[in-house]
Amino acid sequence: MCRSLSLATAGLFIARVGLELTCHPWPSGVVIAAGLLLACGGFLLGWRLRARGGIWWPAWLLLVYVVWPRRDLGLAALTGGIALLTWLLLQRARSLPGWAALLADALTFAAALAVYSATVAPDVLPADAGEFQLVAARLGVAHPPGFPLYTLIGHLFVRLAPWDVPAYRLNLMSAVLAAASLALLANATRRWARLLGAQPMIALAAGIIAAFVLGGSTTFWAQATIANIRMPSVFFVALSLYALARYTGASATAEGDLALLLFGLALGMGVAHHPSLAFPGLFFVLYALLIRPRLALEPRRWWRPVVVGLAAALLPLLYLPIRGAMGAVLAPPDLDTGSGFLHHVLARGFAGDMFAYANAADIGHRLALLPTLGTFQFSPVLLVLSGLGLVCLVGRNWRLALMLLGSVALHTFVAITYRAPQTVEYLMPGAYPALAVAVGLLPACLTRPLPRWTSLARWQPAASALLSAVALSAAVHSGALHAASFIELSSDRSTRDMVAPLLENAPADALVLADWHWATPMWYLQQIEGLRPDVEVRYVYNVAGEDYRETWRRHIEANDPERSLILTHFYEFDGYTTEPWQTVYLIRRRPVTQPVGALSSLDTIFDGHLRVLGFSVQLAAVQPGEPIECVLAWQALAEMNGTESFTLRLLDDGGNRVAQADRSLMSTSSGEVRFERLVLPVYPTLPPGTYQLALGTYTVTEAGFSDLLTGEGAAVAPLGAVEVEPRSTAPFTLRRQWVSFRAGPTLVGVDYDRSVEGTLRVYLHWQGPVEPGWQARLRADEGSEAAVRLPAMQAGTYQTVAIDLPAPAASTLRLALVSPSGAVAVGAGPAGWALGEVALPRARAGDRFVALGDEMAVVGVSAQAAAPGETTVVDVTLVGLHALTRDISTSVRLVASDGRWLARHDMQPALGAVPTLKWIRGSRVVDRHLLPMPVDADVRDVQMTLVAYERFGLATLPPMDARFGEVPLGAWSQP
Repeated sequence: MCRSLSLATAGLFIARVGLELTCHPWPSGVVIAAGLLLACGGFLLGWRLRARGGIWWPAWLLLVYVVWPRRDLGLAALTGGIALLTWLLLQRARSLPGWAALLADALTFAAALAVYSATVAPDVLPADAGEFQLVAARLGVAHPPGFPLYTLIGHLFVRLAPWDVPAYRLNLMSAVLAAASLALLANATRRWARLLGAQPMIALAAGIIAAFVLGGSTTFWAQATIANIRMPSVFFVALSLYALARYTGASATAEGDLALLLFGLALGMGVAHHPSLAFPGLFFVLYALLIRPRLALEPRRWWRPVVVGLAAALLPLLYLPIRGAMGAVLAPPDLDTGSGFLHHVLARGFAGDMFAYANAADIGHRLALLPTLGTFQFSPVLLVLSGLGLVCLVGRNWRLALMLLGSVALHTFVAITYRAPQTVEYLMPGAYPALAVAVGLLPACLTRPLPRWTSLARWQPAASALLSAVALSAAVHSGALHAASFIELSSDRSTRDMVAPLLENAPADALVLADWHWATPMWYLQQIEGLRPDVEVRYVYNVAGEDYRETWRRHIEANDPERSLILTHFYEFDGYTTEPWQTVYLIRRRPVTQPVGALSSLDTIFDGHLRVLGFSVQLAAVQPGEPIECVLAWQALAEMNGTESFTLRLLDDGGNRVAQADRSLMSTSSGEVRFERLVLPVYPTLPPGTYQLALGTYTVTEAGFSDLLTGEGAAVAPLGAVEVEPRSTAPFTLRRQWVSFRAGPTLVGVDYDRSVEGTLRVYLHWQGPVEPGWQARLRADEGSEAAVRLPAMQAGTYQTVAIDLPAPAASTLRLALVSPSGAVAVGAGPAGWALGEVALPRARAGDRFVALGDEMAVVGVSAQAAAPGETTVVDVTLVGLHALTRDISTSVRLVASDGRWLARHDMQPALGAVPTLKWIRGSRVVDRHLLPMPVDADVRDVQMTLVAYERFGLATLPPMDARFGEVPLGAWSQP
């Protein structure tokens, strides 16, 4: 009977999924009939199979989706996958063919290599990656500690690989190392699982699980597609773990000695490559000693591994003084001296960064980053499974548990207390592989032999199979969610698009002052591709004890006034004019009388004294949610009163203003040319069509705003047409939906925002087609109701609309689609059940959703009120809207009710631990800001706001909400 009922459940599952795949609402009779038909079919099939035996209970797992209240084919696939994997793993084979493990490792390597090769970065990259691409191609010397082993292997790979440009070849080497690392990790995990007593299928699954968990994590996948030194570090860790697993299971002394020799080689090369591997290496060595306590007393067994390890660690270092003496690319001038060599290899210039945050004032805030760092890599399910795996290992194999947990704990402590904005990368070698192994070994931990009379004994195989299926499905699901972002990045050439035009169009013998981020790709293009060697690219590095802005000023003032000077970082200094040019900035001594950059001529005079010479704006088609940046060149023809402002407006075909951006102007001398940048939001709710871009000016008086008119008496000067195209990809949403209506459109997502007190803004994301005249109507249970007209949409395009309601605390919202005639369209609910109104997910009290440009969104806020003299802790939850390629900082301000700034804190997200360059679509980061309240702050009401901006150009990311210019984070009142 149980078999029949389980297969009846499978029939209901198939009926529901089949009906939902039609994307069509069905009458209730059809839904019931389909469910009964397939359920009865499953029941009868189970009855017919009653004599054959077999295990069919995994079909009960499908009941999860059968009763799920919403249509979610992703959850259906996940549920079906768990049930199928559980069933397969329960087909217990007492042994597997000898080639099964080898085949599994080969397939792991091949599949990983195929995925990473398909998503590898195609070209030159910024910052450290660009440096490594240059150094490997030219046998140069990288920044401390030098990475000689990586340079030598990278150079060999670049020489032998026949594909594309050298930059791409080095990126591809990371893919090969990543695939090899996963194969080694899978092998090691499988060996430990067998030692724990796991059945062959469970052990095989354990290795595959560990590979999928690590391979699909955010940072590992990212590093597998770009030139970097983290991936070799992971490879050496994986090789060390593989050697230790072989050593643990060695049945003969010779086999164990060979494994120790491999371990010594792996750890020696790893520490030589990056000294931070010494921290997990301590626990690797401790584990080897705990496995064989007498090993320390048997020097004949360990002297060879020690010698091999030392040789592997020291021999590559000879490369540095040799190449230093030869004047290699980027080599310090004193690298061939003893003091210079030690300074470089020991990275003494970074000595103050190690454990910089290991103090009472900072450590609490650094530890608060751990949840963000964990969920940035792995799904919550995988994190829970890793924790359970470590706990279970304590009881099953405390030595292995100590090695994994110690490696994670020590390496994490070192990483979070290190003063550098790449914590997510620093954690990768010592923490992420160990957590992946813990997830893989969790099912194996449940295989402890129990007496047959114990009732739990019969459930052990089922529990192991189910846990294996859940872990593997969760890992595959996590990787699948990340795949779209890395596919997007695989065609990204934004670095070349940024620096190549700069070099190509730079004046002869120009000097480019560059941040590290942009200096390295320019050096690569100059030295590898021979692009504009006459241009000097000078890296402006931080000087201890000197403000970074002042360092730039010093370089600028030291430049020959006759030499063209270009900056990659936007700064404005007294006595200089900074002109946006190409993708960077020209800086010249004041006064400037003519712009250099190519501008569209405007030559419009406002109010007889403010002349706009020209403008530069990308008037190509944009999509809703994408900002438009405009550069203006202007000059004062007479004395200014200091209250003038520019206003950039987007006008519809009726002349109505649908978006605007304002910029106040500084007073300047008559005839001097100045430049302004304005970033205009194209709101996600803006319907597709042709709009006009127009420029106006105004002043602020006691009577209010007063437009300054052109010579023709117009309030604005037209700049051109902007075509807003239909959105071609689904917008990001926190609450995914899939509700199809008989009229044609499909609701694909819902988001809520309570940024404005007393109002609940509901964003509805739609997929076409939509005919003109249709409306979306929302009704709350307590009686409030509102509607919005949907723009006409073609099939396959997307559009967002917003509806504001009085803020209900926890009311259920119901959505209806209304035709031009007032008829309500029928929507497809669960199992295609026809519904007149669709219940939306319940809004929560703290819901936020404010997009910042097309890069990220504010989705949550938590803050602690502070009295004068205390520190306010503000946690802003941000989410990436797509894979980000711009370095963005966030600024949180405390403002008094009279407009006075009380405090401000600017930094890369999460106290610099998770820069946006590491984000992909859906990356969720808790961005902490610490703002000391002034001791003399005599205020009652304090407001919090947030502004985000690109770190180099300082261009703001406008909130995609016309109700405010800065994102409101809340307020509090002082007692």
